[in-house]
Amino acid sequence: MEVFNAIGLQFPNGKTLNDLAADAEKLGEPSVSTQSDCVIYGHCWRIGAGLEVWTILYESETGETFYADCRPGFRAKYAQNVENWSLYEDRKEGEAAVKGYIENRGAEVFFQLQNLTEVSPKNFDGETLRVALGGLAVCAEVLTAETDFLWQPLHEATKNFSIEQTYRRLCGKVLAFENLRNPHSKKDLYWIHLALKDFDLEILVNQTDLRGGDLRVGLFVKADVWLQGHIVSKSTYYSSYEGIDWSVPTADFWKSFKRQN
Repeated sequence: MEVFNAIGLQFPNGKTLNDLAADAEKLGEPSVSTQSDCVIYGHCWRIGAGLEVWTILYESETGETFYADCRPGFRAKYAQNVENWSLYEDRKEGEAAVKGYIENRGAEVFFQLQNLTEVSPKNFDGETLRVALGGLAVCAEVLTAETDFLWQPLHEATKNFSIEQTYRRLCGKVLAFENLRNPHSKKDLYWIHLALKDFDLEILVNQTDLRGGDLRVGLFVKADVWLQGHIVSKSTYYSSYEGIDWSVPTADFWKSFKRQN
């Protein structure tokens, strides 16, 4: 539940994860992955500004169906190649994860794969995967003094080996940042582009969860993040269209067609 706060979603009193899953199924774009022994249905509710909620429905060979998972997501702006990768699936839990290494960098990543039902199996035929990686921060702090880079599994950093491998503790230098608002909840977030020791990573932080001083380029940020990513393919580009922006007056749509004589 905590990680939903990173994209500006909180659960009011009386609301549960199942309620959010029902909303995501109603509002989301459907996709499907047919497996040898089951069918997995995905619904991606595109909230806007790259923010998403994914819900997964599992259907067994006998026709039994149930919600397997509901999780937040963010479509990162930049993509990178992951090599020596392995795909792990827990179909009844609706989860798919990828373990691999950033190409030519050697940094190990283990991340929740969000859009398994959205991409063609052909995307998994190559030796590398083109992936947009993003970290959803459960806590973060701006450091005023320069410090060491860090990229470590959270279960190792905390000695709590019950923590999922998709959680990382990191420390990196701010390359860029932007204010970002969740169009649905109106909560304010920070998108932060960090330089780590071996690669760059985008993270999202709820502004109320960011401790320390003012955020500035060149400072270091330390954070605990849930690492997630999307396979980048032609289908993901096509599905990124989020509709007409009705905040723009319709008369402005035609200005771009006006010929300048």
